[in-house]
Amino acid sequence: MQAESWVARADRHSRLRWLGALLFPMAVVVFVAGVAAIAAGLMPFRTIFLCLFAMGLSLGSFGTNDDTALHALAELSRRGGVPANHKAEWDRERAVRGARLATIHTHPKTAWILPPLAVIALLFAASRVGAAWGLLS
Repeated sequence: MQAESWVARADRHSRLRWLGALLFPMAVVVFVAGVAAIAAGLMPFRTIFLCLFAMGLSLGSFGTNDDTALHALAELSRRGGVPANHKAEWDRERAVRGARLATIHTHPKTAWILPPLAVIALLFAASRVGAAWGLLS
């Protein structure tokens, strides 16, 4: 793969990982509201698994995109040049988790699939919890 493709992959996935970072706190709020709804007897216990699934997908969305972006930066580093806009992040990652970067894996297809799945799961879980609290009909 050409260096430009690795730069594009690093850019794309470093931006896309923040979608997962935004979805995770929302999923935590839905989870807490779901636990409260269960405690209040408004929702069956089994619905909590949907909330956990949404949290897991949102966290996985961040992690997979982060790993894919870091893998692209590792490849660019091996080729001799990390772009200036990623240099500070790359230096920080090498200082903090240098050994991890040697074994990092990339999953670009999964990194594309997980964010929309996380959004769908979160919307579905939020609709169930919202309906339990009477916020949605």
